[in-house]
Amino acid sequence: MKNELNFQKKIETMERRSVVCNMSGGLDSAVSAAVFAEAGFNLFFVFFDWGQKTFKKELRCARSLAKYYQANLKVVKVPLLKTLPGISLTQKETLTNAINEYVPNRNAILECQAVAYAEFLKVGAVCIGSTGGDHICPDNSPQFIKTMQILINEGTLLKPSIQIIAPLISTNKIGAVKLGIKLNVPFKLTWSCHNNLEIPCDTCSNCKARTEAFLLNGLVDPIYSKKNK
Repeated sequence: MKNELNFQKKIETMERRSVVCNMSGGLDSAVSAAVFAEAGFNLFFVFFDWGQKTFKKELRCARSLAKYYQANLKVVKVPLLKTLPGISLTQKETLTNAINEYVPNRNAILECQAVAYAEFLKVGAVCIGSTGGDHICPDNSPQFIKTMQILINEGTLLKPSIQIIAPLISTNKIGAVKLGIKLNVPFKLTWSCHNNLEIPCDTCSNCKARTEAFLLNGLVDPIYSKKNK
């Protein structure tokens, strides 16, 4: 609750009312962006092509969400991550599960590029979709986000410093869906599964958490009612 109040206060008192949102096309990034949309911010979405095997699905979702929220969408290629061997999320022939989904230092790389774009635009914040709960990847943790803020404070010229804000960091996927319902997030436009299948795999951590979240919120996930090619 304290973290939630802190980020709400930051949003309310921010002088520069524009934000760069790291938009993966997934549920968490969509709900996080909706928080800023609800607060009246001008939205700039940035989508990263880092070699993920679900690239086409995610990009289609990011474009649909940008249209829905009337946000500018920038697509950025991250060639380094594509070249790293043995990464399940970039290998089409490998089924990704909760054990092998880590990508070395990915969020730090993506967030630093988002900060550069944000400083160029002179916006007030960078919005990321990290959630609370168990952190399979260390670069999703609250401590990592605090450290990123220190890096921004020390490494950028724009003042007041750009704020890195994760609206969902004090909640889990269940809370994210609950908030998304309140904000009328178009969940049908999102894709969370780590695998490039016709329908979600139900085995990766994203699928398991998403299925449980909709179930406990009394809803059927709308993604199952459409085909994703």
